[in-house]
Amino acid sequence: MTTRWVSMSKVLITGGCGFVGTNLLPLLKDEGHDVVIVDNLSQSVYVSEFHDRAKFYEEDIRNAKELQDIFNIEKPDVVFHFGGLVSIYDCHNHPVEAATNNIVGSINVFEAALQAGCERVIFSETSAVYENVDLPEDGYKEDTSDPTTFYAASKASVALIADSFARTRGLKYTALRYFNIAGPIQDYKRTVPPLFAGFALRLLGGNNPIVFGDGTRRRDFIHVDDVNRFHLQCLTDDRTVNETFNLGMASSHSLHEIGTIIFEYLRDEVTLDYLEYDQMDEINGEAHTIFANIEKAKAIGWVPEKTIQDAIFDTIDYLKKEIESGNVNPSDFMKDLDTSKVKI
Repeated sequence: MTTRWVSMSKVLITGGCGFVGTNLLPLLKDEGHDVVIVDNLSQSVYVSEFHDRAKFYEEDIRNAKELQDIFNIEKPDVVFHFGGLVSIYDCHNHPVEAATNNIVGSINVFEAALQAGCERVIFSETSAVYENVDLPEDGYKEDTSDPTTFYAASKASVALIADSFARTRGLKYTALRYFNIAGPIQDYKRTVPPLFAGFALRLLGGNNPIVFGDGTRRRDFIHVDDVNRFHLQCLTDDRTVNETFNLGMASSHSLHEIGTIIFEYLRDEVTLDYLEYDQMDEINGEAHTIFANIEKAKAIGWVPEKTIQDAIFDTIDYLKKEIESGNVNPSDFMKDLDTSKVKI
């Protein structure tokens, strides 16, 4: 059964100045929704071209009282909860900060939503919860998880807490296990940057792309537009209530394969530099190969429409525009890496 809201909704996005939220904002506005953004700007940037279309609060989700005040004022119908610490490496090195951001911050969001009469909370989990699960032939399914890294454990904890809120307090939620989302406006300044942006910026700056490790790890990459199509479906489809969904392409690509596609798009020939990165060596538990089983999402009508080439090319084209406008200097990108550990 599908429920359609008659009137337009007020939608609040935590972490709304980040990659996914910034891409989601214009889609929500185009559908006529009022949008409120809550972001502390610690890992993102306010971009007037996008964020001026919404009401903005610079606030930290760890501040329960201030967050509740915002919810009480705005009375959102739906919350997209993207706020939190998203880097595996930052979570590994700063577990207390990760716990307060990802776990306590999420509890604050759930509580504020309930107190303000919010109808739904749609939040980001992660495919990293499958780290210690043997990969089935048809990909990881939503009925299992076994996280190893602190990042994955913190996100899995949030999902358990959401389910507890649903069972005991009546929270209506949707948990989304994103695989590797790619596309324009992705944050390339993270400790270990997103692959597409990292490769492209090195090339556009006249440098060899750096591969962390040996380049054989395989990941399931999904275009941010396909992810956001599912977000919009969650607004109108009650089959997503109190459920968990994988969002991926149901296929995997190695770093070498990604590099080849990027090289063919930007220039004919390039050399890869392989870096043994200390932070990666410290973190055990990341799976070598992951890809999603998306049959559950397909059963309610969602399928990815964009290819991995679309994701790569859209990322590169966006970065080219940023470079031309002076917002990005590719020659400065990752210049402080210890290249004494590079293996050619």
